[in-house]
Amino acid sequence: MNFSSHSPVTLQNSLLLLLGTLCVGGLGVVDYYMNPRFSFLIFYLFPICFVTWYAGRYCGVVISVVSAAAWIFADFLPMKKYEQPVISYWNMLSTFIVFLAISLMLSKLKQTLRIANDLARTDTVTDLPNRRAFSEFAGIELYRTNRYKRPFTIAYLDFDNLKQISEIHGIDTEDGCLRALAHVLSANVRSSDFLATLDKDVFAILLTETNEDQSKAVIEKLIGSLQDLLGQGKWDITFNIGVVTYIRPPSTVAEMLKKADHMAHTAKREGRNRAHYLVWRESAIVR
Repeated sequence: MNFSSHSPVTLQNSLLLLLGTLCVGGLGVVDYYMNPRFSFLIFYLFPICFVTWYAGRYCGVVISVVSAAAWIFADFLPMKKYEQPVISYWNMLSTFIVFLAISLMLSKLKQTLRIANDLARTDTVTDLPNRRAFSEFAGIELYRTNRYKRPFTIAYLDFDNLKQISEIHGIDTEDGCLRALAHVLSANVRSSDFLATLDKDVFAILLTETNEDQSKAVIEKLIGSLQDLLGQGKWDITFNIGVVTYIRPPSTVAEMLKKADHMAHTAKREGRNRAHYLVWRESAIVR
């Protein structure tokens, strides 16, 4: 499960909140019958931490209020009243503040970890997933293909002359070109597909559940969009695309990318701004 610290109140979060509330209620009953000299306060932190971490900040605040109310109910019954009322009110307020602070700090920690995790899987220039994220997604697709026998396609896109643009016009211009290319690529893939930046001038697209005919239609449309973009610019950028449709994929993601990379180099030898296709069953079939 992947919950952010600002998770909406979904059915799943509501169930977690209900579970936490029931747990707090049980703790309150036990606390009520405990010896007043025995501090039961720390045990309320377990449902607070659990609900905050898995259901988000809003539910964490709610369970903090519920926990404080349960502790107050158990602690301020007649048999546990203090001689000075101010002590009761102080304990009541400080308990709520501690519960709330823990909940807020924990939700902030969860948010920070999520952002760090996203950054570790995101290319800083194009804002697309990076090689690490692509390898993780491709690994899942590799498993699905082996289990359900559904084909998928990898397109490996290699752009040339970006280094020269950086040397002549500067790194900012090169980054602008990369972002424009990423925008065109993003506009030409389905929501179920996975687009990533593997290297500064190399992109990859994983087309899920896509056979050779379907992948060719997608790639030919993509080639047209790239040619339109590059035809408008003043930079001599060219590209080569290696496309491999896997009916029976290899055992690793690295092998999958290696074959697509090889097809991209084959396309480069045959000319520029084109794609070279391969179907991988038990043996390679070039289209």
